[in-house]
Amino acid sequence: MYLKKLLMVLAMGVSMSLMAAAELTFKVTPSGMFPFLSGGASRFNFIGGGAFLDAGFNFFDVVNVGPEFGFYVLPKNNFQAITDGSPVAMYIPFGIQAGAFFYPFSRVEAGLGIAGGASVAISNSKYHYAPWYRAYGELFFRFNPNVSVGFNASWFDVQNNTWWGNPGAAGLTAGLSVKIKVDTQKAAGRVDGSVIQDESVFPLLYTIYKENPFGTIIIENNETAEIRNVEVRFRAEGYTASDIECGKVSQIRKHRSAELSLYADFTDAILQFSEAGKVSGELVVSYELLGKKLTAVSQVTIPVYNRNQVRWTDPAVIASYISTSSQEVLEYSKYLVGIARSHLRSGLNRNMQFAMYVNEGMRLGGIRCVPDSDTPYNKTHLNSEELDYLQYPYQTIAYKTGDKDDVGVLFMALLESVGIPSAFIPLEDDFIVCFNLGVNASRVGSLFDGYDRILVVDDEIWIPLSMSAINEGFINSWYKAVLKIQAKTENEEDFDFVLISDAWQYYPPAGFSSKENASSLPVESALTSAVENDIARYITAEFGPQIAAVQNRIKAEGASVTLYNQLGMLYVRAGMYSSAIPVYEQSAKMGSVPAMNNLGNIASLQKKYKDAKYWYEKALEVDPDNASAKKNLERIISELEK
Repeated sequence: MYLKKLLMVLAMGVSMSLMAAAELTFKVTPSGMFPFLSGGASRFNFIGGGAFLDAGFNFFDVVNVGPEFGFYVLPKNNFQAITDGSPVAMYIPFGIQAGAFFYPFSRVEAGLGIAGGASVAISNSKYHYAPWYRAYGELFFRFNPNVSVGFNASWFDVQNNTWWGNPGAAGLTAGLSVKIKVDTQKAAGRVDGSVIQDESVFPLLYTIYKENPFGTIIIENNETAEIRNVEVRFRAEGYTASDIECGKVSQIRKHRSAELSLYADFTDAILQFSEAGKVSGELVVSYELLGKKLTAVSQVTIPVYNRNQVRWTDPAVIASYISTSSQEVLEYSKYLVGIARSHLRSGLNRNMQFAMYVNEGMRLGGIRCVPDSDTPYNKTHLNSEELDYLQYPYQTIAYKTGDKDDVGVLFMALLESVGIPSAFIPLEDDFIVCFNLGVNASRVGSLFDGYDRILVVDDEIWIPLSMSAINEGFINSWYKAVLKIQAKTENEEDFDFVLISDAWQYYPPAGFSSKENASSLPVESALTSAVENDIARYITAEFGPQIAAVQNRIKAEGASVTLYNQLGMLYVRAGMYSSAIPVYEQSAKMGSVPAMNNLGNIASLQKKYKDAKYWYEKALEVDPDNASAKKNLERIISELEK
């Protein structure tokens, strides 16, 4: 009954192993036995001999399970042999073994295991059945993936009329061991690689994939043994600058796989995809097989979106469209700012005047804000699941139309190309472009009639412009943007303020361009006329109330040096020099040295150096120690001597 149950257990173990196994192994272990732990110290001689034969199945490339058989002969000592009438005792153990193995080095295999079952002892034509147990350790040298030779040692115990505690023959075994493996699964003798992508590659973002993964690499070990020091690289001829390392794995067992992140060192050649397409690439896998260095190359296909597509998962991604290196952008901004520099009002903020010329230059150049019928901004930027289609700056210049974000991208590219920091606020129904005046909030009073029409961010003054109203001129675009932001603030709604210089740290500019000349530049006379109108409206709105307040005080309180100088300074800040001069002259007649200095400054700005000299000298007559007048007079004399 006992033997029948044991055979059933063995059969079940073998069948389960077959279902999960990858390798079938055969192992023979001829060895000597030292039965010094046997009951009765004088029962056997010092050493006997025999062998174990294992047949097992490896599964998970870690565990081996299968039947074990043995045959051992133990010589009896002379007294025992005479008493029993037989010089030897033979033991035939059979049962099941289970062991774990691992590979500390490429050519070395180590293992530990246990075995047990029933044993038949034969002595003097008598048979005796009893349980047996064995615990072993082994160390092999692997000649190849299928044949290993090594050393095996074990503790071996055959019981006598009991399950435990009464050894009939027990001791240590030690000997050589030969293991042969037969793979039950087909081993192709190679390493295979494949790629899984949740999303196609965005050409717009080609620079970020060097540090940000865009897929998963699956490396499958179909070699004849485990592989070590695995290094994976990706390349795509014509589209990558280098074979970038995607990762390393110390070991992949046979018939197993490993996952790595997919990176790529793409070049701007990928921006040639005007439609969705595919890139043919290669996974280059370097590895070691039993100490031998090998390389495998797998062909993979990388799906790619077209160069204009993007997803609004992060508003800052729009920064990648904004490049200051595009030939069209540089030509357009150079033309507009060149005109602006010839007509700059020295008393007004430089960045604001440049922004006016950019705004009016785009408007007079025929660039219009027109909603995109296929991917409208009002819809796509609110849904990160939808693909949006944005134009590069050169395309908006060429097409002369674009949605709010397209026009905003061009506007910011033009601003950034002349050194004006820009930002944007993506509202539900508008795209707000903001530009930095380059002055801190402490100077609000010198430029504006309060804080109502500006943004203060990190103590710096910003002006917002509505791209939906860009065709209505600078002032209207400004005021509409202010109203929309104020509505958000009053409703306590949050909104993003994306600074381009910060966004570029994560989303560098793609810099795509047709490398063609910009077309339909605005006429200079029309441009300057439009900007002068903007400036007049700005002065009226921001300085008009302050000027009127001082004028009313002069009427009510009478003329004074203080009020005249305040009025003159307001005119200077507004760039209204023709209005400032007579006011300062009245103050100078009343003996005001600051007024004389300011008259000299205005004359100097207008390059009327003789008039400037006159006023600085006049100031020194009244105040000989006036440092400002002395310094300015020296400068003017130097100019006159040239």
